[in-house]
Amino acid sequence: MLKVLLIDDEKWIVKSLKSIVNWKSLGYEIIGEAFNGVEGYEKIKELSPDLVLTDIRMPGMDGLELIRKSNELNRDISFIVTSGYKEFEYARRAIQYGAISYCLKPFDEAEIMEVLDQFSKKQQRNRAILHMELLNMLQENEEYSDQLLLEAMSKLGLDWDERIGAAAAVVVGTAALPIPEGIPYIALQIGRSLKAYIIRGDSIAALTVSLSAELPDGIAGIGIGGCVYDPANLINSIGDASVTAHRFFITGNKGIWNATFTGGNLDEVKEILWKLNQTRNTGLVPELTGKIESLIAEGWFTIRHAVSLYNMVLYHVYYLEDEQLLSYQQLTNRFSHVNEMIANIQSLLLSHYNLSVVQSSKTIPLSTFEKIAAYIDEHFKEDLSLQVISERLNLNPSYVSQLFRRESSETFLQYLTKKRIAYACRLLNETSLSIQEISENSGYLDYFHFAKTFKKNMGLTASQYREANSKEDSKI
Repeated sequence: MLKVLLIDDEKWIVKSLKSIVNWKSLGYEIIGEAFNGVEGYEKIKELSPDLVLTDIRMPGMDGLELIRKSNELNRDISFIVTSGYKEFEYARRAIQYGAISYCLKPFDEAEIMEVLDQFSKKQQRNRAILHMELLNMLQENEEYSDQLLLEAMSKLGLDWDERIGAAAAVVVGTAALPIPEGIPYIALQIGRSLKAYIIRGDSIAALTVSLSAELPDGIAGIGIGGCVYDPANLINSIGDASVTAHRFFITGNKGIWNATFTGGNLDEVKEILWKLNQTRNTGLVPELTGKIESLIAEGWFTIRHAVSLYNMVLYHVYYLEDEQLLSYQQLTNRFSHVNEMIANIQSLLLSHYNLSVVQSSKTIPLSTFEKIAAYIDEHFKEDLSLQVISERLNLNPSYVSQLFRRESSETFLQYLTKKRIAYACRLLNETSLSIQEISENSGYLDYFHFAKTFKKNMGLTASQYREANSKEDSKI
């Protein structure tokens, strides 16, 4: 909700403003009233509203002086000035000071609602830009000063206190996190059905208690990262919280968990896989799945280990160095529970070492590659992987991978990435979609993965690319 402060030396005017508009339906909350300029200025300092509706002529301090002094606070506050007279010189000066509109009394409901609607849309656009800037700063924290990071967070409503710090809460699901009133936070969409909340360190306990009874429908898991006292380390808290939020994939139950990681590795699993590859003894497959189940029972096995394990198996079965599941969401989209993943691993290994059927490139015509490329061209915006394509087209993933290298001189992943990044560039140039929306529309489930991939391929962040191309267009 956008916070509004009403200032007028006539109380009936303030009462009229409160009643003439359904503020809540437009996304506004009236947080205070004042009845002269001096009182209004004190309320502005105390409450930091998003929007102030103020009279021009008031005792103590007029509306123009109020705007001028408030601008010196550097708090990104907007003003609508009101007057009972057609004082065009006042209006001109108010606009010069940054007022967004000038409304005459008696108020016209339609006029005020139009001004409020336009301001709300503008704020939404500005906040979307701020959110993307903050995501970029968190991702590329070495390129930005702590001061810029703190300023971005302050504009989004969270003032940093190094004594208190902050922690990330990551939510997997479509529902919003029900944060109790009075807890300041910043919400960041970091993937499809994946949202990160940055919350002050002294509010984490209250949040956890409020959510401990029952999670809302639409939320599969919530992970709480460790509290950090350096804003540059927030990305680590988000990462830990994301791993923890996916614990539902391991436990089979939704819940809220604190990020605590104990020692553990997959070395024994790697050793069994190596033996299986050397001996082709399928009797080792039950030993492998049993070992995985025992690791899970020990309690330290996470979604991160599950992704690593599944990639290992794919490599041993299909020899696919470039075929990687690049986000936790891709794994949880494919399997509803870790036991389902284990069953798939068992099936893959038994099928591979019993049959060892590999399609020969000599028996499959070039039209097959064209069919694969056409499928990617049509479906690259979806959650696509080499394994998915192979299943859809009834082909062996190893063969598809080899075919790409032979016919296009690039890997499947390189081809897919090139399509997605080219499409993202087109959307950046031709639309006003947010970078988060472009990330999702280009086939990426995870914003941070998109940001890293885009910069690696284009040499610029998505924001920098859009800005650079808009400048080029303005020269034409």
